[in-house]
Amino acid sequence: MRNRSFLITISLLFLLLLSYTAKGKTILNNRVDSIRQELPKLEGKERIQAYYKLYNLYYYGGETQKERQTIADLLAEAERQGDVKMQATARTALLYYYYNTDKDDSLLAEYPKHQMFMLKHSDWKLYYDIWVLIVNHYIFTSQSNTALREVKKMYEDAQRRDNSYGIGLASYGMGNAYMDIGLHEEAIQAYERCIKALNQSKIGSTLLDVYPYYCSVLSEVKNYKRMLEITDLWRVYLDSHRKELGVDQGKSLGSSYYTYYYNSRATALMGLGRLSEAEDLLMKAYEATKDVKDNSQISVFYNLGQLYLKKGDYEKALNFNNQIIGRYTVQEDPSGVLMLKKQRAEIMLQSHQFEEAADLYKQVFFLSDSLNIKDVKNQLNEFNALYKVDEMERETQQVKTRQVYIVLGVIIIALVLMGMLGLYFMNRLRQKNRELALALDHSKESDRMKTAFIQHVSHEIRTPLNIITGFSQVIGNPDYHLNGEERRNIVNSIETNTREITSFVNELLIFSEVESQNNYKLEDCVNVYLFCQGLLERVEAVNNGRLEIAYESQLDDKHTVISNLKALEGILRPLLSNALKFTEKGSVKLQVRKGEDSSMLDICVTDTGIGIPEDQRDRIFEKFYKVDSFKRGLGLGLPLARSIAQKINGDLMLDDTYKEGTRFILRIPDNHT
Repeated sequence: MRNRSFLITISLLFLLLLSYTAKGKTILNNRVDSIRQELPKLEGKERIQAYYKLYNLYYYGGETQKERQTIADLLAEAERQGDVKMQATARTALLYYYYNTDKDDSLLAEYPKHQMFMLKHSDWKLYYDIWVLIVNHYIFTSQSNTALREVKKMYEDAQRRDNSYGIGLASYGMGNAYMDIGLHEEAIQAYERCIKALNQSKIGSTLLDVYPYYCSVLSEVKNYKRMLEITDLWRVYLDSHRKELGVDQGKSLGSSYYTYYYNSRATALMGLGRLSEAEDLLMKAYEATKDVKDNSQISVFYNLGQLYLKKGDYEKALNFNNQIIGRYTVQEDPSGVLMLKKQRAEIMLQSHQFEEAADLYKQVFFLSDSLNIKDVKNQLNEFNALYKVDEMERETQQVKTRQVYIVLGVIIIALVLMGMLGLYFMNRLRQKNRELALALDHSKESDRMKTAFIQHVSHEIRTPLNIITGFSQVIGNPDYHLNGEERRNIVNSIETNTREITSFVNELLIFSEVESQNNYKLEDCVNVYLFCQGLLERVEAVNNGRLEIAYESQLDDKHTVISNLKALEGILRPLLSNALKFTEKGSVKLQVRKGEDSSMLDICVTDTGIGIPEDQRDRIFEKFYKVDSFKRGLGLGLPLARSIAQKINGDLMLDDTYKEGTRFILRIPDNHT
């Protein structure tokens, strides 16, 4: 079950604590039985209130089936009596029930009619409450892009109605979505807007949800000074609303509201180096959470471990980590378990238990890898949902087919490549885990490559996909009236960007194919002169006389080698194409000569173009690296060409001595017949 926002009256919060004990269960059951006995005798408002109390009891007692039936009874009774306010409450409770029990299909299907009810009766608080519920649903189901779209509509709606509460709640949803995708500065700005708007609205209960999230993102960016200021505001709110929150004077220690506050303030104090003050607060939070299994417990125990790690008391740090790490499984809270394992590995490393640290870092790597793959799958599934446009499918079947193939192709290729990368990293870990330093270096390198892969693929594909989607919406929107020329231009743009995505997909497929095979079969008898002439004829067809195209050879015209014709073309054709592209004037030459080693043959592609800056020459064969980051492409061309060259027992290199442009040298075995 997910952790969700507040719905029920605060005066009943103490029932939640009762539900954790056998005695508490008995008390709850006795209350339910008492209300059930009285219910047939009650009429009017008293009967509605009885159903509402039953709902609260079932909610806190975890009786989800009875909770669902009681919501239906409450709604029916409220409708019978014409109680609009309680109808709205029951409808909201039903959506929260779907939300809490992961019945996502029912939530999304029924939400529109319940929102229309709130709109009809101008119940703006519940209107925005259930709207932000939908936003949070998208966030919790890893659909952050969809969440941002939805919360933007919500924010614009609240601005149009000049509703401070709606603006505050929408800003809260924005902050959560930005934080989920790692845009911390944007999240901070959204939370600031939220706090300001909620204070203006005079409906401040949501601030109890906002403060913990805001402090969390401030902790991520290490802005501990601002975090401390926010906890000051947080404490003022808590102290001024004790009665409303059901917290008696002097009993704040056992309140979950204060526990979150203590933990967040302790984090800020630790960041500022005020460890003694942080320790006092964390011990208060520890006493409140040591016997209650929830998210606050993980956070408190983790911070205690961090505190004693900073103080160099590794025994205490390990003790708190030991107390908490075994209480949760990966299935219950994968992110929490990952955080605790990372902390445990750091404790072992700092206390010079290198073998245990290496084993834990290996576990951290595999768990992190699994979560990253899951995130990528969720992102790709979300793109698939966002970019299926019904109107565009009716306008042209051809564009529809291309879009479907592109999305499916991207999903399949991403999964295959992620699997390949996963196997690759597993093999490297097995080979290099003998020493801690090498294991740690490899973990960092593999994280960098995965991040680079995801960033490059998502960056290069997102722009054309956005263009396709935008134009699809224009064509499919009956409010837009397009003439024939405008429609043709839009369709041409869609086809151009579709071809561009197809090109990216083909490049990934070629990369995958080359990476998956060990060597090429060397079965082709290649006449070097004829092969080079064929390449130059294709180049001249594109050149149209703009540049001088030349062939120079130290060999006779009948010289042949045994190699792989397809592989040679796969290396030289892109090199010649790039030479033509990046040369404004001068020449492009294809030169053949004997290598420094008499058993090798050098085929050189030389141009008089812009060249490659000296400070970037060492990196041009790295996967995903681009000399000009603004140019379209995945940065796989040169790494792919070198990989092919090595798999035909040769190599591809840049001639650093050539200063008038660029010269690449393909060196292959001269095993001529």
